[in-house]
Amino acid sequence: MRSIVSLYLVIGIILLVLGYFATGPCPNKNTDVVNDVVFVLTWPVGLYGYVVTGNMTPTEWMHAQACEGGLGSHHDTAPEKPLTQ
Repeated sequence: MRSIVSLYLVIGIILLVLGYFATGPCPNKNTDVVNDVVFVLTWPVGLYGYVVTGNMTPTEWMHAQACEGGLGSHHDTAPEKPLTQ
C-alpha cells in the first residue's frame, strides 16, 4: 500500500517538475507552496478535467500550473449558455 501511495506522489512531483523545466520559458513561476501541494495531491482530477474532457494539452496543463500562477487562476473559455426561463 505504501508503494502505491509513494508512486502516486512521485508522479505528481514529476509532473510539477516537468511543468517548471520542460514546458518552455517560465518568467512568472508559481511560488505558492499550497497550490503546488494541492496539484501534487489532485493531479488525476486535474488531468481528467483539463486535458481529457477539457481543451488543454498535457504540456499546457503542466505549464499553467508551474508558470501561469497555478490552475486555480487559469480560466478555460467556456461557450456561452443561453439563459432559459
